[in-house]
Amino acid sequence: MPAPEPFPDRLLLPEAEARRVLFVQALEGVDTQGRLLGGEERERIEREALAASGDPARGQRVDVRAWLLARSASIVELLRHRQPRLAALADPPAWHAWAGWLLPLLALVAGGVIDRIDNPKQVNLLSPPLLAFLLWNVAVYVAIVVFAVWPRKRNAAPRAWSGWFDRPWGGVRGDVAKAFGVRWWRVAGALEGQRWRRILHTGAAAWGLGVAISLVLGGLVREYRVGWESTLLDLPQVHALLSALFAPVVALLPIEPFSQAELARLHFGSGADVGRLEARRWVGLYLALIAIVVVLPRALLAAWAAWRQHRLSRALVLDLRDPGLAAVLSRVHPVRLRVLLTIADGVDSQPAWTVLRQAGDTTAPMSVEVPWTVLSTPRGDAMVVVRTPSVAGTPETGRWWQRFMGGGDVAGPDPHAPDVVIAVAPDASAAPAIDAPLLVLATRPGHAAGALPGGPRRALLPLEALPTWRSDERLREVLQRLLPAHQQAGLARLWDRWREHALQRLSRCCGLLADDLLAHARDAQPLDVQPLGVRQLVVASEREAAQELRRTAMRELALRVQSRSDAWMARIAMLHGVKAPVAAAPDVARTDGFQVRQAVDAPQAGLAGVASGAAMGATVDLMTGGLTLGAASALGALVGGGAALVAAAWKNRAGEAVSLVLLDDGQLLALTQAALAGYVHVAHAGRAPSRSADDVLVAVKLAVDARAAALRDAFSAARSVQGDVGDTAARLAHELQAAALDALDRLHA
Repeated sequence: MPAPEPFPDRLLLPEAEARRVLFVQALEGVDTQGRLLGGEERERIEREALAASGDPARGQRVDVRAWLLARSASIVELLRHRQPRLAALADPPAWHAWAGWLLPLLALVAGGVIDRIDNPKQVNLLSPPLLAFLLWNVAVYVAIVVFAVWPRKRNAAPRAWSGWFDRPWGGVRGDVAKAFGVRWWRVAGALEGQRWRRILHTGAAAWGLGVAISLVLGGLVREYRVGWESTLLDLPQVHALLSALFAPVVALLPIEPFSQAELARLHFGSGADVGRLEARRWVGLYLALIAIVVVLPRALLAAWAAWRQHRLSRALVLDLRDPGLAAVLSRVHPVRLRVLLTIADGVDSQPAWTVLRQAGDTTAPMSVEVPWTVLSTPRGDAMVVVRTPSVAGTPETGRWWQRFMGGGDVAGPDPHAPDVVIAVAPDASAAPAIDAPLLVLATRPGHAAGALPGGPRRALLPLEALPTWRSDERLREVLQRLLPAHQQAGLARLWDRWREHALQRLSRCCGLLADDLLAHARDAQPLDVQPLGVRQLVVASEREAAQELRRTAMRELALRVQSRSDAWMARIAMLHGVKAPVAAAPDVARTDGFQVRQAVDAPQAGLAGVASGAAMGATVDLMTGGLTLGAASALGALVGGGAALVAAAWKNRAGEAVSLVLLDDGQLLALTQAALAGYVHVAHAGRAPSRSADDVLVAVKLAVDARAAALRDAFSAARSVQGDVGDTAARLAHELQAAALDALDRLHA
């Protein structure tokens, strides 16, 4: 089958939609017990979202984006009715709507009301608050440039804070909020950074604008005294400082630079009279300085941050290879599980190949180098196996897959690398040195399952741990540990298919066996003898002839039973893909395993009854001394004869005086045990060495004995019901299936 189209590595979502997806991801990561969202509810929502966005089971392509959004919206809407405060995390915070204008407004007011100079009636050219405000903005610009060119290490903060984030935060709700915050900042950290940059730059520009407005409004109602004073700084130093401070203004505007003489006149202790025009000049210089150094740069930075925020909010990047999102998507996206089966030199590959062949949807190819789709699901998942000779390293493996498979799945840098390598080898020492998840199936007995040196993606499982399909769950457990998160759901679907095949095969085997056992129970061989009478009991030759006829009928019935049993064994061996083993058959020639229903001669039975009744009546007459006058003898003859006639008629109730030979319940139970023992042999055939025949017989006998009453009832019902025995066959098949599972569990607990 063609490889399913891989979903993209990333997804671009607007801010609001990304918040919902990440919130649901955080919810599922924390609420693993289903206290806030039950598993059945989640499955229902996923099915509805899948029906609306494309279902691979109907041959449709999955729209990953539409499915994620529909699923997230439904979960958030469901949670709003249960935990509205928690569900509110999926919406943009309320402060986003007002912080962008309220904080700059507060900064504008603060800049206007704070005492921007030492004395509100004078403009101090060396005012500490004003100089600090200007220098702070200059420092911010320097920091922006430094951080823009300075090399930074990515993801350092999450590692530094990982221990703090791992602490519980007040129950499930607190942990969901924390997990969502961590995920949101990892995805939208740049967006939130631009949002805060916009707010801070706008606030700084508003602050500078407030200071400028305060200067202007103050000049409208009072006359400023402009000047400077300092204890530590002399005139040359003050001139140098102010020249550097006002250099941007002088450079950008057509303003003449000031001299030391002008500054000397502006000293508050000089006694010189500073006119209004000169004061206006210095106030204008300060207003221009605030505009050039603070308001305009901050406004430009705010506009740049707002533009970047707008772009980022329209397309946040969600990494679909993230384990959480990949695990969610794997529940709907088909997974192509690529398995490379390598066989070490001199090792029998039959057991491992039998395990895969019995699980397969299709027949294995004749060539070992042809890709074989072992399993597939309606969702589009597939397990593809390529069997190769032993490989020594990754390059060779890559060439194998590039040659035979092509394509790739969503994870892994090498599109031609297998998802898992299964190496059939004597032990771990013969495992290939390969850069891929590796499972060693050890053929040499005595090994224990476990991890191999070299990392968590290497494991060992002895083949003797997989004696029957009932033990294949151990293989799934190992593969589950080796495969990444995004393939777990696909593996689960494939394994459901694997187990479904095994159970269907068992059900088919038990259904066939139930039909055969009921046929055995209903099968009867006619017995060509005269109805049973006094002559056959007295004459030795006729008695011996009747016995020989019964033995012949038993042999003929036994041959039919044996033929059905052999045919059933061949059919279940074909279902398992193995040769039918030679299983011990019950001794159907035993005369004690049959019941004979021989017709009775009614007249002779009546005469015998009359005689017996009369004899008993005569005994009563003798005991009473003849007082009954022979009435007891007459009454006994009447009762005995009548009872004998009724009994003979009941025995011959079929309408004809036909004698039959049938299997009794003991023989049918023996056949059941023999058949189930044959099934257990077939289930082990072709795999690792099975248990001894004695162990199998003991396990099967215990399983059958535990259900003997139900089996006897089924046999009796089959004999008594005329026509269709479908209900009886279904009940019997169910009991046989339970007995087979019981026997396998007893053998391999």
